[in-house]
Amino acid sequence: MTTRTISHIEQSSIEFVGENRVRRALPTRNLKQVDPFLFIDYLLPVKINKGADIRIPPHPHAGFDVVTYLLNGEFFHRDSKGHEQVARAGDVNWMNAGSGIIHSEGPTGAFLEKGGHLELMQVWINLPAKDKFGESSFTHYPATQIPVVDNGDVWLKVIAGTYQGNTSPIRTDTPLFYYHIKIKAGKSFLLPVDPAYTSALYLMRGKLKSLNEEIKEGYLADYHLNGDQISFSAVEDSELILFGGEPIKEKVVSYGPFVMNSFEEIEAAFTNYQMGKMGELEY
Repeated sequence: MTTRTISHIEQSSIEFVGENRVRRALPTRNLKQVDPFLFIDYLLPVKINKGADIRIPPHPHAGFDVVTYLLNGEFFHRDSKGHEQVARAGDVNWMNAGSGIIHSEGPTGAFLEKGGHLELMQVWINLPAKDKFGESSFTHYPATQIPVVDNGDVWLKVIAGTYQGNTSPIRTDTPLFYYHIKIKAGKSFLLPVDPAYTSALYLMRGKLKSLNEEIKEGYLADYHLNGDQISFSAVEDSELILFGGEPIKEKVVSYGPFVMNSFEEIEAAFTNYQMGKMGELEY
């Protein structure tokens, strides 16, 4: 077994999505994607005051999957295909935007009335060219359906993929893995990976070491394709996401809420949206 070395260590940037302050882990100035993962926003734990309205109004997407993993609070999803869902802590909403869909999202009305703590991770995963103009879909996965492996030192939630024989119910368009991990100080973690798969981690809190390289809170570490396992140890109690998969290896052209393979396809997506072909949604 050969342990992978780190290619990039990139600090997440602070961005605003509506009124929401997030850490954007991907893309960065030097790292545009971890194929097929395109985008990662982490909404840190934040106290939402009673009566605040930080909902995100209707907006379109096309050409990729939108994966919302709720860590704390209550979060609604509503879309132009008629799906309406409330997610609670530990739940996952997986939306395949396909040829185009409009959705709105945000804390539920009940949550906003009383206030509370909100925390979530949103990831965009690319679709291969053959699937970018397919039918859009939405599936909700409650926390009770998502496998967790806990040996006392390492807690791991299998959001997508398989770990130690535990397979997520989420069916992905291309082979990939996406784990939420909590690891205690002084403990180590080792993951065998397909030599052809990409791999990276984003450290939500704590401090890690991977082959003598230090990874700090708020940083993303992308690994070279030079081994068949990933290894790291926790300097402090730490929490992270670990992800990667079979690279699609296709040209990525993104503009705003659309991710396609050419500028002509981006223009077509905008036209479809403006002509109402993605449906309509008031809120």
